[in-house]
Parts: sequence; structure tokens; C-alpha cells
Amino acid sequence: MRKLSYFLLIVLSLAACKKKSSDNPYDDWQNTSKDPAISDKPIDAKSIQGLHKNIFKPTCSNSGCHDGNFEPDFRSIESSYNSLINRLSTNTDPNNPQYSKRVVPGNAGISMLLHRIKEFIPGSQGKMPLSVDPGSDWNAKKDQYIQDITDWINNGAKDQFGNSPESIDFSPQLGGLIVFADGSPTPLSHTGYNPVTVPAGTSTIKIMVAYLDDKTAVKSFGETKINFTLNPYQYDSTWQVMGVETNSFTDKGISGDNIEYWHSITLNVADIGVSGDVLWVRTETTDNVNLPLFIPSPSTPFNFKKYFAIRLN
Repeated sequence: MRKLSYFLLIVLSLAACKKKSSDNPYDDWQNTSKDPAISDKPIDAKSIQGLHKNIFKPTCSNSGCHDGNFEPDFRSIESSYNSLINRLSTNTDPNNPQYSKRVVPGNAGISMLLHRIKEFIPGSQGKMPLSVDPGSDWNAKKDQYIQDITDWINNGAKDQFGNSPESIDFSPQLGGLIVFADGSPTPLSHTGYNPVTVPAGTSTIKIMVAYLDDKTAVKSFGETKINFTLNPYQYDSTWQVMGVETNSFTDKGISGDNIEYWHSITLNVADIGVSGDVLWVRTETTDNVNLPLFIPSPSTPFNFKKYFAIRLN
């Protein structure tokens, strides 16, 4: 009797689980034709998207050039825009000091981007681009592309969303790094992209860092910290807070122009390394508008990281 009860229970359960038949909701669905997908939507050649697609990506971001090794960084639309607009030129023209920024919105006539393309600058490797990859049509369309860049700049150098630079608050950027040894009033030599070399026997160093910002006074930045590492790709040391000077110190920056240094920290050499070490420096700062950022960042070109380093003799 018990087995029969179990059998009936199973049959009733299966009956309860059986789905009721219903109409297919898609029986009346009609397949209607649509316009074919646009695989390559036209892009305005005089926009930052068009410049990146036609010029920066195929011609400038090739291996060994502006592929992230140094600025401007043409790997993406965002990196192109952010490393061009009002950014100080890494290389300057001693005969034409008016070309101090890569792109001056609204003024192509004093934008270094165009100057590097059209003129040879003494002491440089040559006019840009230095070489042209097979996938680039620069040589065939050079005049048109130069005009497209010119028009984009003169029309306000807007970003990919149509915003003008005046409506954007850019993140801070690296201005420079200088080091003083044992209380000297004169900073140690810092040339090119080379690290600062600290003489053997130095007991203390004072590090000063300069930042550049389009809208916020650097002395009004939020908390700024510094750390060091022996590996430029792995920063894992303890952060230390930098102070803000009462008065700035004016000296050369990474671009070769005089800029103001506000942030500083004094350290015992023995606490940060030993003779022969190369200390790769990283800072964290904020303009109180954008999120705090690392300078150098993980994606900073290596030459900038090398400039932001200290060698202990």
C-alpha cells in the first residue's frame, strides 16, 4: 500500500508540473526590412575625431614615435586631446619663443603642433612626421591635413563632445622637478630628460616639484604626496606629504622655460636610498576639481618618468 501511495504522489506531481499549452507570442511577428548598418560613419575631418582617424593614429602614433613613449600621446582621441590643449611644448624653438604651447585654442599661428609640421627647428631631429608608415596617406594629402589641423585649432579646438577648452577644467600636469643638496640655494643641474644626480657625500636633499594647471593656482592644490621606488613600473613605497612654500622658487621646468615651484620636501639621503640607486619619483596631487592623480601616471611616457628621477652617487 505504501508503494502505491508513493506512485500516485509521483504521478500527481508530474501532472502538476506539466505546462499548459499557449500560443506562440511571435506567431504574428513580421520581419521588416531596415536600412543597412553604417559600418564607417562619416567623421568631420576638421574635428578631433577626424584628425585622430586621418592623421594622428596612422601617421603619428607609430612605433617609436608618439605611441605613449613621449608626449603628445596620439594613441587615442582622449590622450591626443589632453596632451595637446594648452600643454607646454617639450621641445622649444629658440628663434620663435611664441611657440610655447602645443595647441593654443583659437590661434593656430602660435601653436607648436603646426610649427613642428611646417618648419625645421634648430636642434631638433627634423620636421614632423619624421617618417611615414606604409598605412599613412600623409604624403598624398599633406596640404589638406595641415589645413584640417589649422581649421580645428582656429575653430576653438573642441573635444570629441563639442566642448570648448574654456568649459573644461583639465587635470594638473607635470611642470618640473629640481633638487637642492645640503641646504644649497642653487638647485643641482637637471638637463634634458636625465635624472638629477646627487653628489656623493650629500646628507640631505630638498626636492621641489612644479605643476601646471589651466584654472587652479598651484599653491591652492589639495594634499600633495611623494614616494620613491627602484622600479619605474611598480611604486610601492610609503607616501610622504609635501609642504607648500610661502613663496615660490622660479627655475627651469621640463620644457626649458622658467616656471614656479611651490611644493617641497626635505629628506635624509640615507632614508631613501644608497649610493648607486636611481630613485624613481612619483607624486599624487589634486586641483580640488578633478580626482587626485599620479604624476607620473602609469601611462606617462618613459622619458618623463626618467626626468622625474634622482640618481644617488
